[in-house]
Amino acid sequence: MPDTERPIIEKTLHVQSDLQVLAEVRRFLREVFAGVPDDPVDRMELAANEVTANIIRHAYQGQPEHPITIRAALRDDRICVSFIDHGSSFEPDEVPQPLFDGSQEGGFGLFIVSQVVDRFTYHPNEDENHTSLCIFLP
Repeated sequence: MPDTERPIIEKTLHVQSDLQVLAEVRRFLREVFAGVPDDPVDRMELAANEVTANIIRHAYQGQPEHPITIRAALRDDRICVSFIDHGSSFEPDEVPQPLFDGSQEGGFGLFIVSQVVDRFTYHPNEDENHTSLCIFLP
């Protein structure tokens, strides 16, 4: 369900699919959400880092030079970050739960995101994938 409420602040960042952009994404979010309490911003930074890394690693299979659009919005009662990519899609319900016995190195991204944000949506279509994260403010 798209937000129809007008944001207080909304900014867009365009990056390419390279893990080197993760620091830039985190900086961007800190700038947009300056003045918001640390806890929700820390949580959003972690979730956005995971989503961006997953887009790069999985949607684009680690191939560089593919576009990712990231839009951050501050609203009266929440912070939201949305992502648009043109890579391979996936079914979130089909991603296996991670094992916490030390036997796997990866596979924790979607679990982490689901634990730290209040709202996570993912909508693939023929041309692009839309991911949206929101955290409600105290």
